[in-house]
Amino acid sequence: QELFKEGFIEGVDDDTPTFEKNDYKVKLDWLLGSQPLLSFTSNVETHPPIGTSCGHKPLTFDISIGAEPKPASPRMSFNFKAAKWSKFRCKLDQQLMLSNNDRRLDSALDIEEYTSFVTNSILVATQEAIPLSKQTNTRPMISEVTK
Repeated sequence: QELFKEGFIEGVDDDTPTFEKNDYKVKLDWLLGSQPLLSFTSNVETHPPIGTSCGHKPLTFDISIGAEPKPASPRMSFNFKAAKWSKFRCKLDQQLMLSNNDRRLDSALDIEEYTSFVTNSILVATQEAIPLSKQTNTRPMISEVTK
């Protein structure tokens, strides 16, 4: 009874018996599912028995579920053939010179901060010297070696 009160178990609002044998009728079948799944369950129906010997009636129900829409990829596609590599190297050098070369990397936080600095330097140089592709690379070609 406590499980009913707290919403962990839900009864089917249908008095149709799910088991019949001779003059004995009872509703004893249960639909068990996790709490999130139960909220998607609807249209529970009891059907006539299949065959004549077992007495159990099949239950059917709908579960309305669907896939969440896939978010757009945050990846950017660059046209490396049109890159101005000398400009990239020059800008990257400028960015990296902003770092304190005397700084010691003694802790995990120091390493993390320096890694972020290098990554951001590469991003700045990339944005300045490498144009974006006009179309996104949705299906990369698999090399013969990989196959």
